[in-house]
Amino acid sequence: MSSTWAPARCPSEAETLALGERIGTRVEPGDLILLSGQLGAGKTVLVRGIAAGMGIDPELVRSPTFVLHHVYRAGAKVLHHLDLYRLGPSADIRLLDIDEMRQSGGVVLVEWGEHAPHEEGSAALTIDIDDDGSRVISPPAGAPERLLGAWTGGVRP
Repeated sequence: MSSTWAPARCPSEAETLALGERIGTRVEPGDLILLSGQLGAGKTVLVRGIAAGMGIDPELVRSPTFVLHHVYRAGAKVLHHLDLYRLGPSADIRLLDIDEMRQSGGVVLVEWGEHAPHEEGSAALTIDIDDDGSRVISPPAGAPERLLGAWTGGVRP
């Protein structure tokens, strides 16, 4: 079904934040979203938007590159923000216990998600940088329609 959803073109950071916020209003406890894109593509910016959509102060969100894992809370909502860049593609990430984060009701966002195993129920999304500098954010293949609706504000193209 996701093939009918067009990628979002975000020519500014504000538009990337807005897409993230729309995604954040649609996430549910246990969701796992794997984010891929080159350095500087806007993965952390998108996470800030998702946090805002969940009711979490986006100013708290920082890249977890050097600490691997940040946890943000807003009431009962919990956002786990991981970054696997430093671990690389051959890392054994079982010690991070992503399954436990999901089972405990957290939403899990993983930057450099291509380094994580694609678990059942995960949504993998890619951010590309176009020639004009716009971010082109593809809807995640296999994601539930509640998440895919963020790409059009809930209305199918």
